[in-house]
Amino acid sequence: MTLKVTTVRLPDEALDELQKLTEELKKDRSDLLREAVEIGIEELKIRHALDLYTRGSISFGKLSELTGISHWELYDELKKRNIHYRYGEERFEEEIRRLTR
Repeated sequence: MTLKVTTVRLPDEALDELQKLTEELKKDRSDLLREAVEIGIEELKIRHALDLYTRGSISFGKLSELTGISHWELYDELKKRNIHYRYGEERFEEEIRRLTR
């Protein structure tokens, strides 16, 4: 992986927290910042995909594809974020037929 240099302006509070974490975790500041950015990007991807899902723009399967999270893990993630699982009309009718047999 090639690393490139970038500049970011951060509030004093964020830098203070970063310093505390570098000391507590005994990590290099640059390594810790890279890790934080990677975690943040993953979280933003998940939030964006969940937003599309809650608006009905994508299916549960597409949500799994976009986030790279398995269906089982997504059920837990939806529950954790208080987002309801959406049944499609076809799936709902299929479940009703299966349950009424």
